[in-house]
Amino acid sequence: MNKKMKIVVIGGSGLIGTKLVNNLRQRGHEIVAASPSSGVNTLTGEGLAEALAGAQVVVDVSNSPSYSFIPKRGALYQWESEDNAAMEFFETSGRNLLAAEAAAGVGHHVALSIVGTDRLQESGYFRAKMAQENLIRASTIPYTIVRATQFFEFVGGIAQSGTVGQTVHLSPALVQPMASDDVANALAEVTLGAPVQGIVEIAGPERVRLDELVGRFLRTTKDLREVVTDVQARYFGLVLNDQSLVPGDNPRIGPTFFEDWLNRSIPQQRATKKAAAAPTPTRPSPQKIAPALLLLACGIGFAVLAATRASALDLDDKSKVTLVYEHVLPNVAGKSIKGVLVEYKPGGSSPAHTHPKSAFIYATVLSGAIRSQVNDGPVKVYRAGESFSEMPGDHHGVSANASETEPARLLAVFVVDSDEKNLTTNDTK
Repeated sequence: MNKKMKIVVIGGSGLIGTKLVNNLRQRGHEIVAASPSSGVNTLTGEGLAEALAGAQVVVDVSNSPSYSFIPKRGALYQWESEDNAAMEFFETSGRNLLAAEAAAGVGHHVALSIVGTDRLQESGYFRAKMAQENLIRASTIPYTIVRATQFFEFVGGIAQSGTVGQTVHLSPALVQPMASDDVANALAEVTLGAPVQGIVEIAGPERVRLDELVGRFLRTTKDLREVVTDVQARYFGLVLNDQSLVPGDNPRIGPTFFEDWLNRSIPQQRATKKAAAAPTPTRPSPQKIAPALLLLACGIGFAVLAATRASALDLDDKSKVTLVYEHVLPNVAGKSIKGVLVEYKPGGSSPAHTHPKSAFIYATVLSGAIRSQVNDGPVKVYRAGESFSEMPGDHHGVSANASETEPARLLAVFVVDSDEKNLTTNDTK
């Protein structure tokens, strides 16, 4: 297909979505990068008809914004997962999207999925991905499902998921990861081709054991944590074997080797470290910090809160705050990253407050809707998958559940001085 087409990319502002949008635009096609921030919401159906009008192809690279794994207190190999949230997202989003495509006369539906989805059905997330795939197969729209292996960009997150103190507990199961650029390139080729009415698997050129892969990453980044090989170590709640995460026969192979990716990306990280070591202004640039935080909260497979719950505070009978993640930043002296889960029952709220003057905060709504006001700005409502930032010293005047009937959850990720223990100071009256 060489003619110019209108292509809608659902999830077009994420890691893969952004790369795919740029790739297809460079090939001369009309691209709509659709996401809740651009007014297109597959969960509610808002903006779908307008975005899909006249589209020949729709590519869905979106991911459940409400899904996370949270390790249970004191239990290295026991995990809790939000199965219902993932299932609700993929089923509701899938039905709305496919119905809108049928009405618009879309001729090709492309969806990004995960290698191993059918083999890992003990996971609620993978059951939800399978439900998404089944909806696509049952629809009348010609389709191609692209199952990808893990991305190089998420190896650091995989390491963090298995971290206990200064050790990283990992399975020796085989994996065949790939660069996100290669994922986007493969998706572009599939998008511009004819529907295959089936699955295309894509993977990297090297099959390697997970513990070895992460060990190479840690050594290259001069991370002092030690990898501990453990066949019982969980991969985001799953026990793996050598078939779990590798493709079957004849996958499409991306050209980038892990070593080459490391050689390209690590110098960039070191340049960032050098810049971070220089004197910085009191208000750090969100353009520099937000992408790193997004990697913690986003990805094809998982949004991970990989630490034992440290503490919980019930503000009242309708709200609770839990410190779910804490880790010293190895490349920024004196700084730590801390994740705080805020849970509101219907009608729940937090008192007006401020945060430490050293804290930059990136907050993402995991489920429900949050009403928020920062400083003297307008009161806004943020829904699942939407985010906002707070700068050092900002005043958070309103933080509340926007619904009187449904619960809501918010993840606030702090970059803050490591010795700062009090993350929130309520207003005094």
